[in-house]
Amino acid sequence: MDASSTSLIICSTRDSFLDKTRAACVHLEDTVGSCQLFTKTIGLLSKSSRVKVAFCPTLEHLRAYLSSLRLTDRAFQDVAAEGERSSRPLVAILDPLALHVPTSEFSAQGLSRTFAAAVEATSGEATDLILCESRDVSNPTENSSGEALWYVDVPLLNSSVRMGGQNVPVKRIAQRWFEFKEYRNTIDETPEI
Repeated sequence: MDASSTSLIICSTRDSFLDKTRAACVHLEDTVGSCQLFTKTIGLLSKSSRVKVAFCPTLEHLRAYLSSLRLTDRAFQDVAAEGERSSRPLVAILDPLALHVPTSEFSAQGLSRTFAAAVEATSGEATDLILCESRDVSNPTENSSGEALWYVDVPLLNSSVRMGGQNVPVKRIAQRWFEFKEYRNTIDETPEI
């Protein structure tokens, strides 16, 4: 088992995340026949000293959390002191694009500000960073969640200062900051949570 610490930043409220997770579990039970998510995984996460979970329901919360994120805090130091550090710590951000969609920051300028904050928070600490968008299992054909958001064209500037029509795909903006790795589920229609 990897002994490194993990920070999971969920871009929604706790209640919204749990509702979405329950819906995904119900969908999984309907398609596969079982869902073991709530039996052990959630309990292990809540009791783990190596996993920190933060809920950031707004863009302002996310950016503030990233700017104050210190990966050299007590939990991370404890791992190093135990001599068990076999790999780098991890910061995973769930649904950062979905958090931008309803705001004027859903633009190259706004996304770049958030991506820069995430990279800055993790780069000096030799930490891996993962961004992930989850699908809405209640409406899987909708293009306003999940992987489809990476292919949306957004304006270059925030809506408050837009003057003209040049757009760019979100994925191209993100590729300036990150490498993309494609992961596919082994079971068709399995929620990406």
